[in-house]
Amino acid sequence: MFFASRGRYPLLFQWTSSIIPLLFIPLLVLANHASFDLEKSLSTSCDRHCYNGVCLNGSCACSKGWVGSQCDHCYGRIKLTENQSHLIDGPLDYSSSSKCTWVIENEKKSGAPLNLKLESFQTECGWDFVYIYDGDGVYGEQLAAFCGEQEMQEVSAPSGKALIYFFSDLAMNLNGFNISYEFNKCPYNCNSHGVCQDSKCNCTRGFTGAYCEMRVCTEEDEGKPGPCLHGGVCDTCQSPKARSVWDRVPTNNEVAGRASHTSVIIDDAIWNIGGERFSGVHFEDPTVYNLTSRSWSTIAVEAHTKPAVRFDHTLVRYKMKLFMFGGVIDRKNITSELWSFDIHTKEWNKEGVDNKDLMVPPLSVAGHTAHVIGSEMYIFFGYNPEIGFVHNVQVYNFETGRWRFGNTKDQVYGRFRHSSVHYKMDSVGFFSSEGDAILVYGGTMWSNAQNNLTDSLMRYDIKHEKWTNLPPSGVQLFLHTATILNGLMIVVGGNGYNISESRTKQECFSGMIQAYDIACKQWFNISTGVSQLRRYGHTAVATNNELYIIGGFNGRMLNDVWRFTPAECSSATRPEECRSLTDGVKCVFADRTCVKFDPFVSYKQSFLSFVKNESPKSVSECRNTAVRQALQVCDEQNDCMSCISEPGCGWCPSGDQCLPNDGECVDGQVMLTTWEKCSLTRDPPPPRPCGMANDCRSCKLLAHCNWYTVEGKPTCIPLEDEILLRKEQLDRELDRVASSSLPLRLPTTPPPIPPGQNLSYCPLPCSSLYTCTQCLQEQKCMWCPSTNRCINMEAYALSFAYGQCHSWVAGHAHGLAFSKSCRIESSNCSAHKTCAECQLSPECGWLDDGSHTGLGNCTQGSAQGPLNPGPNFRSEQWYFIDCPACQCNGHSMCNGTRHTLGGIQEVCGECQDNTMGKHCELCAPGYFGDPRNGDHCKACQCNGQADTCDNATGACHCRTKGVIGNECDRCEQKYYGQPRNGTPCYYELSVDFIFTFKLKNEDKDKHATEIYLFSIPHKKDTDVTFQISCDGGSQANVALNITSSLFESTPRKMMHNTTCDSKGFRRVYVASDPDYAYGTDANTTFFVRVFNFTTPITIQVSFAQSPPINWVLFFVIFAACFIVLLVVAGLLWMIKLRIEVYRRNQRRIDEIEHMASRPFSSIKLELTNVHCFSATGPVQGPTPLSVEPCSNYKSGVFTLAVRLPTGGRATTPNGTSGLAVASALCQLTPAQLGVLQAPDNSENRNNRKTTLRRYIPFLRTRENDAG
Repeated sequence: MFFASRGRYPLLFQWTSSIIPLLFIPLLVLANHASFDLEKSLSTSCDRHCYNGVCLNGSCACSKGWVGSQCDHCYGRIKLTENQSHLIDGPLDYSSSSKCTWVIENEKKSGAPLNLKLESFQTECGWDFVYIYDGDGVYGEQLAAFCGEQEMQEVSAPSGKALIYFFSDLAMNLNGFNISYEFNKCPYNCNSHGVCQDSKCNCTRGFTGAYCEMRVCTEEDEGKPGPCLHGGVCDTCQSPKARSVWDRVPTNNEVAGRASHTSVIIDDAIWNIGGERFSGVHFEDPTVYNLTSRSWSTIAVEAHTKPAVRFDHTLVRYKMKLFMFGGVIDRKNITSELWSFDIHTKEWNKEGVDNKDLMVPPLSVAGHTAHVIGSEMYIFFGYNPEIGFVHNVQVYNFETGRWRFGNTKDQVYGRFRHSSVHYKMDSVGFFSSEGDAILVYGGTMWSNAQNNLTDSLMRYDIKHEKWTNLPPSGVQLFLHTATILNGLMIVVGGNGYNISESRTKQECFSGMIQAYDIACKQWFNISTGVSQLRRYGHTAVATNNELYIIGGFNGRMLNDVWRFTPAECSSATRPEECRSLTDGVKCVFADRTCVKFDPFVSYKQSFLSFVKNESPKSVSECRNTAVRQALQVCDEQNDCMSCISEPGCGWCPSGDQCLPNDGECVDGQVMLTTWEKCSLTRDPPPPRPCGMANDCRSCKLLAHCNWYTVEGKPTCIPLEDEILLRKEQLDRELDRVASSSLPLRLPTTPPPIPPGQNLSYCPLPCSSLYTCTQCLQEQKCMWCPSTNRCINMEAYALSFAYGQCHSWVAGHAHGLAFSKSCRIESSNCSAHKTCAECQLSPECGWLDDGSHTGLGNCTQGSAQGPLNPGPNFRSEQWYFIDCPACQCNGHSMCNGTRHTLGGIQEVCGECQDNTMGKHCELCAPGYFGDPRNGDHCKACQCNGQADTCDNATGACHCRTKGVIGNECDRCEQKYYGQPRNGTPCYYELSVDFIFTFKLKNEDKDKHATEIYLFSIPHKKDTDVTFQISCDGGSQANVALNITSSLFESTPRKMMHNTTCDSKGFRRVYVASDPDYAYGTDANTTFFVRVFNFTTPITIQVSFAQSPPINWVLFFVIFAACFIVLLVVAGLLWMIKLRIEVYRRNQRRIDEIEHMASRPFSSIKLELTNVHCFSATGPVQGPTPLSVEPCSNYKSGVFTLAVRLPTGGRATTPNGTSGLAVASALCQLTPAQLGVLQAPDNSENRNNRKTTLRRYIPFLRTRENDAG
């Protein structure tokens, strides 16, 4: 087998085409001669390169363990025996649903340790894992479960063997991995600080550790030339005293690695209890790390009183007892157990009983935090499998043994795997002995209808039970740690991968060290160059001005101890240097000395501070950033009105807090930014918003809410909204029914959940489903076979952060039935029935029975053999990498066939026992079952209504349309019959209607080949017309029979095997024929059978009874209608004429009235001889007959009498007038303006009326004269 190396990004594989057939074909023929057909021609070349196979007949034939069109994706099992080589998932990004297994074993190097090195690694964080086991199976010690983007790491397998298993899901396909291996080599080459002897490092002076990775010195070396030249501190002296130092503390002995455990400081020792660990690892609990001796020890505890090992729990100390609460037991059960451990007697005692009631504490939680304040233990948040993220604060009183919920009125989102620290504060949040406060940072919470990581920081005031939002960090994390040290909250590590975020760079293992200055409310980073701190699931404790990190997970379960030593303030000599020291310490320059800031000490003030009236404790100056200024201004406002009046501030009613308007309220609601929304009175706190509940049970715990389906999506809504939605839905249904002309059936919906806090109406949570099939039937659930656990899809990455789930299956996976999906993914080896299916589970192998028929059993085992071999076990029967030559499932024998290249491929002979297929793995037509591995096929039980059935489930393929049921034993709605008796189901055709049957090539109709119809004509003495057409890909045959009371014996055949096509045909059965009698008394029924068709097809059929036409009556009615039409038309024409005359007369009267209303008068003209002149002088110019002034009285229309020319005669020619009237627009003179005055309106109206009265008699006189 050949593999090509690949770096961080894919490289092209380089092959020599002439060498491929010579190298691969003999290997494939001999080792896996059943993987492809060697009889195919080798002459045709492939379009694309075959990476792990050969080109046969134009396509790639893949070698064992590879699939894909180019043999470029791993799938299955591969054995590697070279002394050194490497393994990859493929040349490109890995594929979805990969299941790849490599077994590394070299018999020549038996007993020599095997060293594996991650050359490059990139998979989806939390979902796609590479598992490494020591040995040739998964039953050895698990060494690693790598995911995310890993730096170069090396893993050593002491046994000299290793099994590597890779699983990917359906989502992201990333670059994948390249892992090299070599036998008998020291890991990391002893970091070049030692000599490798017998696979162990012999370190040079000044270095220690299994790989010589730790640099050490003694106190005598401080300040001397060498590693401690610059005043560095031991153990490693890697930094001067002005900077913080991270040391990996060497331990005298080691314990098993763990994550999600708990740690507490007792005197000079760190007690560690619980935690998740890898399989096959010897685990002792509790363990104690002594800070003085730097050694681990185990506390001996009586087994009968010892609680079950758990992780994601909490551990606190009260007096001389340790109290452990909650957590995950057996990798699947979240508990509400409270255990106490007596430090003196070393005995465990269970406090109280488990609580299953969700209405009262304690609630079962995991991933929560706990703190002791006074005589009470406060439990913050956590995940509950029934209600999701818990938002309540649970309080336990050590003295009374009673539980209660915190009485906070602020509504906040619950979170999971967050961190929290406890400190003393005053009324404004600064350090003080007045009260207690808890800072909660990060974690996973439910928001925007999905799980999201958060970077929010909240403060809980113990005395007032009040939540307050603080500035976020900008870094979303969970499974991190937070510890108070020197007035700073120091955050180490964590997982920053958020699947709902679109950011491209998200650290799966965060190496960032953050610090939050509690007094200044500011975040900043602490520099560190230690890549080994990239981890999550670790613990952190602070003691003696030092911070210790214990264990965690970075692909491996870690057992190391890291110590953080902050910078020393005394190293600074100037005020500027003193203020700039922020590496884990807060310094203040007082009395000309840089000293560590103590929040409970009042320092001497400068004169300027005294003038500013600053508190003596505020001598520690804060960095004056824009964010801090905005926060400080808003933080000084104590009510809504004053908060809104400040620019850039907003008011949060929940929490009564003023924040910068780019912040977020503790309940996630929008803050108030206008004064109109401020309440003038102190309103009682509103109830918890229904939208903050994410499932039915958490919703039902809110008395004012109910779980209701809105637009197909279940949602938690207020009861008032539910009433409105129900009313709207009912109104819509009633309107739809009322507007339809056909009877409609209202849709059947599941009964609504009644309001109230009765949780029994809610569906079972995923955690209460204990079988795979039950789990997959729920839409939001998924099943993990390796842990036999059903979880909510939203909680997968949260529940299996350490790769505990080796694969998963959901209801939509593979598109198969639930039972089949569960069997394929089952971790129970005996459920697998074939060798190929068996080897998809890394814990299983195939034990052949030696009959050469393919029979065998899938059982637990490794490459060496089964875990429990029987007394007659022979090694040649065990198949862990390959499968037997042919798998005939016990229904045939294997026959050998010789091929052109000399290889022999064994194939199955003729299949027996009603089976078929290449491996006799399917039932023959007419039979069903699962014949694999010797099981039998049963005959289909179809009541004579089908010829075939589903060869797996036995569901019959009913050939008659209208017959349904797995055994074809029922009629579809609107069909009539008793198919159990072998009779078909008939569809009734109403007379005088056309029916169309569209049979598509889908699951419902694709097996239908016939349909039965019937019709009963009820009209007496009326002919029956039968018409049918068949439009589809093929023709059909039609048969028609008739039954009647005239012949009660056998039905009369009227049509037999008549061809029906898209044109169709028509038949008429005359009622006058003595052989036919129609009507209710005759009981005549037509039976139609359409058969021998294939889908898709459209059948249109009808029976019609239309009486004959009476032509005499027709023409009489036609003539009568025509005469009526003429009469109506004549009447309409006369009406039209009258209307036109009326309109014409009316228009004439209006015109006459309008003309009569114009002003008129008479005038006398003196006509003189045109040749005569006055004796006294020239004749005056003409004067106008009338003047019509314009509205502006500056000009007017002058009308004059004009004598027409006579042509030299005394008069004008006969028939023509000698005078004419002419008009012109002229300018008015002042003299004319004095004469022309606008008449009064009333006078004008009177003149109009008088003139009209004078004019009308004149008009009548003319009419009389004309008459």
